[in-house]
Amino acid sequence: MGKEFRKELDELDVLLRRALAPAEGPDERLNQRILNSVDGEEKIGKRERMKAEMEKRKWRRMPAVALTAAILVGAGSLTAYGAYRYLSLKGALEEFGDKGLEEAFFNECATVINETQSYGGYDVTLMGIASGENLTEYARESDGKIRSDRTYVIVAIARSDGSPMPDFGEPGEDSAERDFFVSPLIGGLDPAAYNAVTMKGNYSEMLQDGVVYRLLECDDVEKFADHELYLSVIGGSTFYDRNAYVSDEETGKIHRNSEYNGLNALFRLPIDASKANPEEAERYLGELGSNAGAGSSKGAVKIELGDDFAVEAASGNEKGAEAAEYALEFVGNPYVWNGESLTEGCDSSGFTKGVYEHFGVSLPHAAAKQKDLGQEVDGIEDACPGDLIFYDGPSHVAVYIGDNKIVHADTQLGICVSEADFAEIVMIRRILR
Repeated sequence: MGKEFRKELDELDVLLRRALAPAEGPDERLNQRILNSVDGEEKIGKRERMKAEMEKRKWRRMPAVALTAAILVGAGSLTAYGAYRYLSLKGALEEFGDKGLEEAFFNECATVINETQSYGGYDVTLMGIASGENLTEYARESDGKIRSDRTYVIVAIARSDGSPMPDFGEPGEDSAERDFFVSPLIGGLDPAAYNAVTMKGNYSEMLQDGVVYRLLECDDVEKFADHELYLSVIGGSTFYDRNAYVSDEETGKIHRNSEYNGLNALFRLPIDASKANPEEAERYLGELGSNAGAGSSKGAVKIELGDDFAVEAASGNEKGAEAAEYALEFVGNPYVWNGESLTEGCDSSGFTKGVYEHFGVSLPHAAAKQKDLGQEVDGIEDACPGDLIFYDGPSHVAVYIGDNKIVHADTQLGICVSEADFAEIVMIRRILR
């Protein structure tokens, strides 16, 4: 290959990289330079043959010249090869048709990312994230109120082998490949309880040239910027899968489960920690608690009580002991997210709510709100049967039964007895006496 032609290819590669940058599309210089270079020393073919090949492929969104560039550059640009079929961030936003978001994603409230991870046979690209108030032209209503303070994320999902994703309207064996769970996750909070579902999320998606583009929105996550923030993408499901990730209870960090069989991409969200609002975050968690299923009991182990176990009533706390005995009657019943039935199923705060209701005490269905009731107890050594023990934020609550044991509704084990110190206790409250 002559020096002049090699120089020409190098210049074309630079132009191609610029053309594929998020905010730009291929310009006329790139188009003309590719067409003018066809008859070089590589003898790739005539202009007519190239144009016929491009027409045959029928790439709908990216200009056909980008495909030609990938063929022309070949091994000289692995970055360029395969990128030809993706829309830029700007192009994807235009297709979604929200002028407000188009502007928002290119100002100070947004970050263009374009990071790609490949797992489970898929390439997932986190294109960008934007957060703020009134960014969209289309207001969202949830729980009877307009939710204007939101986070927006755009991801692109493609098959790693280059074959097109199945069309949304096509039935058959590939149907599961159209199912993805895309959600922000907050370090230090249980991902199963705090994700796009409980954070009032919804999404739009489209299929372009065999690539799925999803525009996710949910309540603003910037208030949690003093935590590690992540974006998860799980394949084959429309719900969060506990097996996809591992949470470190000591550090609050979330990691991919490397043994997971499928797509479980996990991106770090680059949100400035100075945007955190701890007061607003605490208020929001309190509001979210009842919808988030009152959290999880990660690490809890079910234990069996011996025949000699008995709830011992402390002086002046007879009713609390009665509540503990009553709570034990439901051991073995199922956990149900957001449930309140002690027999048919409940979550942790639904369980404590049901138990206390039997004794004429009305509790809110939210651990974060229950913690504000009654009298604070200094530590587990001072706890009495019937006291409420709070964990994880708090996002999980249990009934103390004495002898360093609790009864609670565990997400995996159902209503069961566990050691009170299975996780760090964040608060103990006494309501019944």
